[in-house]
Amino acid sequence: MKTIAMVLTIVCATAAMIPGQETGSDSGVAAKIRELEYARFDAQRRKDNLTLDAMFDNALIWVDPDGVQLTKADYLVNLRLASTNVLETGPASMTVHVLGDAAVVFGIYQVRGVKGGRPYLQRARFINTWALKNGKWVCIAATATSSIS
Repeated sequence: MKTIAMVLTIVCATAAMIPGQETGSDSGVAAKIRELEYARFDAQRRKDNLTLDAMFDNALIWVDPDGVQLTKADYLVNLRLASTNVLETGPASMTVHVLGDAAVVFGIYQVRGVKGGRPYLQRARFINTWALKNGKWVCIAATATSSIS
């Protein structure tokens, strides 16, 4: 867990220190990563493991809002078995920093759903790291905070 936090901190600090590396919404790579993030949120809502499997690197490290670290396989199993019915989810805001063959996405997402027969609304911050591998962008690390107000 500390290793993941350290890697993400270094990536974030590096992105902030390199002038001209922040990409705007008109950048082709940033636009592609945004599309992938929207597709990821949609696939999570639908519990579409086939789509997520293709989007996630096999060595994916996922840290959920409770601080639990999951592998790609663990995450996909948990998603499939979850008793939560997600009605809506997606980023409320998103910033993409591109650094060569890597991109870091910072944002806030919101989830509205039903769990245990009770409605819920969650807002949280997320940081996802994407890498260009064999000509394809894949998510290599993802983390989210607990709910924010």
